[in-house]
Amino acid sequence: MKIAPVSHKMPIKSFDEKMADLKYWLDQSPLKRLEAVTFLISQTVDFTTTRLDKSHVVRRKMKL
Repeated sequence: MKIAPVSHKMPIKSFDEKMADLKYWLDQSPLKRLEAVTFLISQTVDFTTTRLDKSHVVRRKMKL
């Protein structure tokens, strides 16, 4: 069995998918967008060992 290299030549403009991605996510419901963000965060953060750093807290009195 011989492995042959495969290449696809396309114009550079076809690789620009930013606007299509933006349109897709703007068409989704806010709940669906929030689920996607939560999924991405869960892929990068290990919640079993990572904790929120609460060592620096600023408390201010609210002006009424």
